[in-house]
Amino acid sequence: MKILFICGSLEPGCDGVGDYTRRLAGELIRKGNEVRIIALNDKNARSISCQVQEDDNTSIVCLRLPHNISWNKRMKEATLFMDNFNPAWLSLQYVPFAFQDKGLPLGLVSKLKSLSKGRKWHIMFHELWVGMDKESSLKMKLWGSVQRLLILHLLNELNPSQIHTQLQVYKAVLNNLGYNASLLPLFSNIPHRDNLKRTIDSTYYTCILFGGIHSGAPVKVFINELKEYCSEKKRLLKFVFIGRSGETSKEWTSVLEDFDIPYRVTGECDPKEISEYLHEADLGISTTPYFLVEKSGTVAAMLSHSLPVLCVARSWSPKLSMDEIRVDSVVCYKVDSLKKSFPINTTLNRSFFELRDISELFIKELK
Repeated sequence: MKILFICGSLEPGCDGVGDYTRRLAGELIRKGNEVRIIALNDKNARSISCQVQEDDNTSIVCLRLPHNISWNKRMKEATLFMDNFNPAWLSLQYVPFAFQDKGLPLGLVSKLKSLSKGRKWHIMFHELWVGMDKESSLKMKLWGSVQRLLILHLLNELNPSQIHTQLQVYKAVLNNLGYNASLLPLFSNIPHRDNLKRTIDSTYYTCILFGGIHSGAPVKVFINELKEYCSEKKRLLKFVFIGRSGETSKEWTSVLEDFDIPYRVTGECDPKEISEYLHEADLGISTTPYFLVEKSGTVAAMLSHSLPVLCVARSWSPKLSMDEIRVDSVVCYKVDSLKKSFPINTTLNRSFFELRDISELFIKELK
């Protein structure tokens, strides 16, 4: 199968969707498919560049088109690149903010449609629109209503043969709009090391916060409850912060210091180190709201290591009335109800987060 992926940017380590696309493309190539990528609005490219990027020793031909050159020039280069490759499928990795700074990519649809030429479209919705939750402000709801109209226009004009998303809530929203979307789970970016065995530290109960930390979580109340829980279990509590946690991490470390709870901030680590930390931990903590955890790469990494995950986050509930959503091995923390969260089931099949299995599902659903 010949597939051309289209995303926003492709600077390694600087764009989550770009990194996702590169990894998926690499695995598809290893499975015998022909794949190339266009970054249509690259915020890190200084000039038009056709280059070879690598994923796990696999070469991927990529066209990077800078965001600060005219769209006419970009589309001319994209068309030449595509015609030379002649793919059967065009796969749009959609995030509204990837194609326009305010998330309002006006005119994008007509540009994409010019690439169609009878080819089949696949769309992966990594994000939909802002203001989808009941708690959002009027400004965000109005902003999101425009983004929603742009997505409807995109779907109507491209008429994709296959639509994917990572979130149950996004799937329900798209289906409610009249489009049949399927789930394509997010794979873990941290390879599981089968030679490592989980070691139980009877002295400490270790909690991991991995990656960016979001604001709005009831940090003080949660840590106080968790400390009391550990005390009843006769274990001391400690925290480990892995990766680029951001400024919000200071709220967490300040509370930990107030409670005299030890913590370690590792900074950025290589995947092998991260895998070791995940193996040694008792609990993963996510500050992504429960309804959105399925698009969290760090949550996928924790679950792939059979680590139970507790969401400690701001309130976020969809406006759309829908059946209850459950994410296996992930529990949403509720104030004054921590004990009810345990034990968290960790019997989830690890292959659910393996790149090789998800790439096979991707190909199966495109055929």
